[in-house]
Amino acid sequence: MDKLAQITSFVRVVELGGFSAAARDLQVAPSVVTTQIQALEQQLGVRLLNRNTRSVKPTEVGEAYYERCLDLLKRLEVADDYVQSMQAVPRGVLRLNVSLSLIDLVAPVISDYTQQYPEVSVRMIMSGREVDLIEEQFDLAIRHRVPSNGSLIVRKLAEFHLVVCASPKYFAKRPMPEKPSDLVNHNCLIYTDSGTGDRWPIFTDGGLSVHGNFSSNSVFALRDAAERGLGIVVLPQYAAAASLAAGRLIPILERYNTIGRPIAAVYPHRGLVPTKTTVFVDMLKKHIPRALAAVACPLLKAKGSTQATLPKAGNIEPVARPIRVEASVESAVSNGIDARPRANRRSAPRGRRIGGEQALR
Repeated sequence: MDKLAQITSFVRVVELGGFSAAARDLQVAPSVVTTQIQALEQQLGVRLLNRNTRSVKPTEVGEAYYERCLDLLKRLEVADDYVQSMQAVPRGVLRLNVSLSLIDLVAPVISDYTQQYPEVSVRMIMSGREVDLIEEQFDLAIRHRVPSNGSLIVRKLAEFHLVVCASPKYFAKRPMPEKPSDLVNHNCLIYTDSGTGDRWPIFTDGGLSVHGNFSSNSVFALRDAAERGLGIVVLPQYAAAASLAAGRLIPILERYNTIGRPIAAVYPHRGLVPTKTTVFVDMLKKHIPRALAAVACPLLKAKGSTQATLPKAGNIEPVARPIRVEASVESAVSNGIDARPRANRRSAPRGRRIGGEQALR
């Protein structure tokens, strides 16, 4: 039998002075209240109430028990009120897991979220791998692909496309691929958290296995390596846009459509989701599609267009002097000086710096 229901019945009998009055107040039959009081006294091994035909009074032990039960019920009421108030506006700690590649899309929303709702704080852990939301106690994950665990609740926030690209320096002594199957003859930089290993299922007409001498779980490390001329890379449009606009990378295989990929919010449970989580997801749903539209790759052409032309192998002029990439910051420097042509600097998408990366809009 429910101990809390028994205590509630006992408190109401003492306060109202009778079983029938308590039953009416609790909207149950008098026999239910009688049964609950008897069960409570049996569990405790003491008499809590003295009963006669005219009144019901607590015993000495019952009086002491009543005072403590009353305090308990008041504490529970305060706890209920607090939880309900937390549902009114975001409060508490939002435990957030974010794919490494999505930080520039999520970070601006975190800033706006915490400014709008000062009673909430965000604890963000970035990872490439899928995490166990329940075991690791995350309220929410923002991932760049649908998780393999079918029991999780997934809400699609936006869709992005992939860009196959490389540095002009890479093609100085080798031909540009004309069709996807040509990639097997090139050094391909592998994203280890794609879930597909060294297979690139990126084109609408199927995937292919590739190989290369560098792999990483960071798209920014792969992008920087590609800018240095190490090989061909597949990047999300939002990660490639600035490098394409500046000429540090050029798109290839443009006539072949790439598969759209989802950006998804992943919940551990269906049903009552905390307000702190739903409000944050709604803000992401508004922000991310706009951010992706703002960084649409400027050099990508419509289906059926010809590829960008390059000077013949051996006669290529680099877009900029040899570059050194500081961490994954969106600027090419040589001896501390921005070596990009002035026109390319103007064409790069504007944004603000967040966590060493440029948050593009």
